[in-house]
Amino acid sequence: MTDYLPHVATVPFPMPRPEDLPVDAPAIAAAAPTALAAQAARMSDPANRTGLARLLAATVAARADLGPVPSTLVGDDPRESRPNRDNDLAFGIERHDGDPLTLFVAALLNAQLGILEIAEERGTGLDEASWRDMVAGFDVLLRWPADPTRLPGPLPVPECVRSGKPEPLDGLRRWVRGHHVFMVLAQGGALAVNSLRAAADAGDEELAAAAAGVASRVMWACRAALQFAGDASPDQYQAEIRPTLMPPVAPPQMSGLRWRDHEALVAALTGSSDAWSWLAERRPGPLEDFRTALDATYDAHKGVCGHFVGRQSPSLLATSRSHRPAVGVIEQFHRLRAGTLPAAPFPDHS
Repeated sequence: MTDYLPHVATVPFPMPRPEDLPVDAPAIAAAAPTALAAQAARMSDPANRTGLARLLAATVAARADLGPVPSTLVGDDPRESRPNRDNDLAFGIERHDGDPLTLFVAALLNAQLGILEIAEERGTGLDEASWRDMVAGFDVLLRWPADPTRLPGPLPVPECVRSGKPEPLDGLRRWVRGHHVFMVLAQGGALAVNSLRAAADAGDEELAAAAAGVASRVMWACRAALQFAGDASPDQYQAEIRPTLMPPVAPPQMSGLRWRDHEALVAALTGSSDAWSWLAERRPGPLEDFRTALDATYDAHKGVCGHFVGRQSPSLLATSRSHRPAVGVIEQFHRLRAGTLPAAPFPDHS
């Protein structure tokens, strides 16, 4: 394990492989841990939403209630790419075999704990809307699997104070924990989009609409997670973060774009065009909401990158013969991802 990780996060950080997760709402409901309803009720209790300390304590209790998740560490995995392995090692992520959805819920609660600890102790640089979006992403992914036939209603989100004077390793701490959150959210987003596809294939409009709503909330939370990971000054980035992304600590051209969780979300989105079109013919709102969230997420990624290294600095993916700016690489992927979605239909006023 990389030496700096225990100083900035709770590691190892166990996660399931995204390929092992359920692929539709009935399978999600069947695989939901028996304790999930009680955990969701605890996290939804109005008394636990009155302040960050109460929400943090409730999250600790919910994770304790889930208990140790029986699992085994994945060894050699023919489905794993070398770039994914590099990313997992750099962020202390371990892949485990066991009940995938229970492992996912445990990772979700662990990621929430990591964020709430920082927020309660040190505050955050996120604006109020982004902070609410990130907590709402945790909320929906904890509550939806217990009943994937409906979109859970929003819950109150305790306010978070603004960050004070940074302490040593603050930037790296937010960077690592923010990436833990993003990878869990990427798995949750793939769960939701795959459920949308299956519901559309089955002609179940209500199930599809619920999954689409989850996907949008998760995408807004992804935007906030990227902002949280980038909640550091350019000086902190250069001193604390960038050295962990470069040789000899990391291999050349390491990029989160090659993480298997991100790739699973991209694959789900790439195959979802017909499902979004089918739902949009009946309810245009969910597609409009998701496209807005997707655009905002890519804008946030470009914003974080530009904040750290400027808009013309080359990407870590650049080769010796290519000096594509990092922001330009993100813009290219934005066009590709947005291009897989249908355009929102015009309303029929006939």
